[in-house]
Amino acid sequence: MCGTHAYLTLLPCLGGIDRAHRLAMAEDRYKPWWAIDKAAWREAFEPFFKFKSISDHRDTPLPPWSEADVQEFIDSDPVYGPRLKQVRQGATIANYGALVGGLATAGVAFRYSKNIPGALGAFLGGTAMSWAVAEEGANFALGLYKFNCMDVNLKFLDWWERKQG
Repeated sequence: MCGTHAYLTLLPCLGGIDRAHRLAMAEDRYKPWWAIDKAAWREAFEPFFKFKSISDHRDTPLPPWSEADVQEFIDSDPVYGPRLKQVRQGATIANYGALVGGLATAGVAFRYSKNIPGALGAFLGGTAMSWAVAEEGANFALGLYKFNCMDVNLKFLDWWERKQG
């Protein structure tokens, strides 16, 4: 039976690590669970680093853009323009879905409980859940899963930065 004292003793029992990796980890001594796979952590937080890279070399933040500026980018870039339009449509669908789901959930909760704090909690929970469902629906319906939406947004921000001078 496997011990529960360290993460390293559990992994062989779960079948998640091959022999060479176990030996390499044993040579390094015990590592906490969060330090075992740094590449996975880097990949998980990559969007934050990408957005941070835009503002690292700037003294002032980018000025706000308008719908006309977004439409100009959509018209000027044949690859990322239509993708940005799809991403923005997906965001609109997710936002409306969140609003409708949150209001419906709060309405049902208030109707049966007559409890305002409970209805507020139901609104928050319903909004979060409905946003997630609507975002996945839009992701599937618009085909957003076929490309990286973060890269599309970053291309727009790069274009906006170059346009500002």
